[in-house]
Amino acid sequence: MRIKRYQFNGMPFVAIIDENDCPACPYASAYLSTQFGRAFNTQLRKANELLFVLDYFGRKKIDLAERVQSGQLISQKEYLQFHTASAGKKQHDEQQPFVDCRPDVSAKSLRNALSANARQLARVSSETHKGRLRRLRQYLETLYQHFHDFFSADPAIVDRCEKLSSLIKLDEDSLGRNRPQGVADPTDSVISDEGFERLREMILPSSANNPFKGSKIRNYLIVSILAESGIRRGALAKLKISDFQFYGGFDLIKIYRSSIDQTDPRLDKPNQKTKAHFARIPPSLMGQIKHYINHVRSEVPGSDQHDFVFVSEKGSRGTLGMPLSLKSVNGILQSLSEALGFYVHPHLLRHKWNETFDKEGSEQGLEDRLLEDARNYAMGWTANTTMGKTYNEKRIAERARAISAAHQKRVDKKR
Repeated sequence: MRIKRYQFNGMPFVAIIDENDCPACPYASAYLSTQFGRAFNTQLRKANELLFVLDYFGRKKIDLAERVQSGQLISQKEYLQFHTASAGKKQHDEQQPFVDCRPDVSAKSLRNALSANARQLARVSSETHKGRLRRLRQYLETLYQHFHDFFSADPAIVDRCEKLSSLIKLDEDSLGRNRPQGVADPTDSVISDEGFERLREMILPSSANNPFKGSKIRNYLIVSILAESGIRRGALAKLKISDFQFYGGFDLIKIYRSSIDQTDPRLDKPNQKTKAHFARIPPSLMGQIKHYINHVRSEVPGSDQHDFVFVSEKGSRGTLGMPLSLKSVNGILQSLSEALGFYVHPHLLRHKWNETFDKEGSEQGLEDRLLEDARNYAMGWTANTTMGKTYNEKRIAERARAISAAHQKRVDKKR
């Protein structure tokens, strides 16, 4: 079994297919159809999680649909075995042949340490593990709803299903979000000011350090918009000419979520993750964008067939003039990363924007509450979001350090 991505009438779909390119399981196809309308990357992630579930139980000769139909479900032992397997990477499955490449060591403590380290390296992230468990639970619940009527189901089967779902849900909740294992100084900048200035200089089309042979103006604008507005990669890739307000203050871009855009020929259709808002950029950058639209983009064949701002300027794969793909945006930042010597990605620029936002807010003497309300709007977050905590950590750590230093100074004077 494998994942297949395809389009039909301009709509993106994902399916789990067999070696004959046919749906591998009608129940799996029915489940995936319930995910239609979500972000395509979300559909793809859930399809991969479901593929893991089907592949695991298929190798165990367990037909989940048959088990649910009969009311047998899966035993606690079978679930616990799946729980263990879902924490590991696919290539470390228990049925794969194991080749021991470790050196011959006699010390038992060293052998145990090497074995423990190998197991740790074979583990997936908490979020990946959690996603696999959630997919099993939701798929079983979907099968149960298909085979058993809510009002006439056998009470014993209902009880068995509820207990299994509760057990899996409890394990899901016990797995938190991915957390770094190292201890980093929260006052450190995600990008040093010196490194950020190097990036800004390097991306200039006229810079001798610019790593791009072509599309220098387009790439400069893409990186500049990410850095100046803090918007996400998906929001940038779906920008249309009509989203730019080339009037008034000459500094606003409309950022919004939309249903599937059938005018977008891309399979992996980008979208905005958070709520609608206006993003602000300097008027000088807005003027450069207008120049790009009128004098660079307009010269690319095929660009007049749609309204998306950033287009492919090469036709090596028949994409000349087509909207720029998310992978191409990643490729631009990858080239910059190699030239700069440190990793640059869209969310890193979003973090840097928030650092700059904090600094400017503090210089203006804004109260914390007002600063957070302004941040929530600029980022497209709801009023009751907790996302700001992610970006507040640096500012809070700096204040805690200053308070601790002042307290220590008073203690030292009393000695």
